[in-house]
Amino acid sequence: MEKPNISSSPMKPSLPRKIAFTLTTFLFLIIAIMGIGELAVHILAKNQYSKPAIKPPFNTAQKDSKLGWKMTPGYSFSGQMKDRGNHKYDVDISYDENGFKAFGDTASGKPKLMFIGDSYTASIEVSNRKSFFNLIGDSLDAEIFAYGQAGFGTLQEFMVFDEWVDRIQPDMVIWEVCSNDFIDNLAALEMVCGYKVGERRPYLQEDGSVAYQRPLTNFDKMQEHVWFLKWLEDKWMNAQAAAKSEKPHGGEYFIATQKREYQPFDQSVSITEKIVEKIKTRLPENTVLVGFNADLFHPQCDEFKRIFELNGFAMLDKPALAVLVAQKHDHKVVKAADGYHWNEKGHELIANGLTLHLRQLMPKPDWVVLAKD
Repeated sequence: MEKPNISSSPMKPSLPRKIAFTLTTFLFLIIAIMGIGELAVHILAKNQYSKPAIKPPFNTAQKDSKLGWKMTPGYSFSGQMKDRGNHKYDVDISYDENGFKAFGDTASGKPKLMFIGDSYTASIEVSNRKSFFNLIGDSLDAEIFAYGQAGFGTLQEFMVFDEWVDRIQPDMVIWEVCSNDFIDNLAALEMVCGYKVGERRPYLQEDGSVAYQRPLTNFDKMQEHVWFLKWLEDKWMNAQAAAKSEKPHGGEYFIATQKREYQPFDQSVSITEKIVEKIKTRLPENTVLVGFNADLFHPQCDEFKRIFELNGFAMLDKPALAVLVAQKHDHKVVKAADGYHWNEKGHELIANGLTLHLRQLMPKPDWVVLAKD
């Protein structure tokens, strides 16, 4: 019987098996690189990419299903802080069980002033009695109600206002705004800006509904857990900057240079207009509302002024201008260590500037109106 002709050479793998082997090898190589890279970043750049524990008094925020976050009920801190000139000063701050830094007597016959805002109104940088709104209350002999929380956008502020305005029945509402409110009011804008809160919060939609979103891309969310991806992005951004001989630009740059022609900013302005319209609709009859800018960045300052005045509200810029003049012209230390929020001197300047205008705008008691008639 003739023996079969069996070749001694091994059979060549099929094309599908070659592709599968190549892809598997490539996948294991990527995993190995990512693993080694992640380990290296954790060892060599831990301080750069790890999130440090937030120390008092900057740890005021508590997660909230409705607001996204809120002032921690009953929060308090006593200690020292530094101003921009590196001078230490004592701070004694406290917030009530509802997160208010000031909550007067709702049954009082005195004028009632309700202050709403973000971190400038939260004012963790100064003691309660030295906060601008309490200084105003002393000058005007008024009952003061003040709620602020770091990172709040205008919609979150409106939600606090909406919850409390009927209980307080204020004679006047003073709404503090700042330039980054526009970033806080639109997730798509926050995603492309250097300033980021990055936490889940409510956003007003074009159709008037409210949707919750965490303003981070999927890649940003991955970077929170995989530092090596963040390291790679940083290196890529640095390489691009070196090739162009300039730093990469974020959303803030395009807001300043392109203004409303920058589509994300234009969209945020439109949303902010709708929020202020909601404020106007919700404002009790005979209650006066006044806005004031905490900073003077343009075009944000101009847009807020236009929006508020369009709805019949005054928008005051002079108090913040007084702080700027004191800092730039008089070379006084009016800011806290971060260079943005006000120290005790800054709060005095804001209070003095606002008091002058609020005294003129406050509703007159009935007996004063009758006497004039």
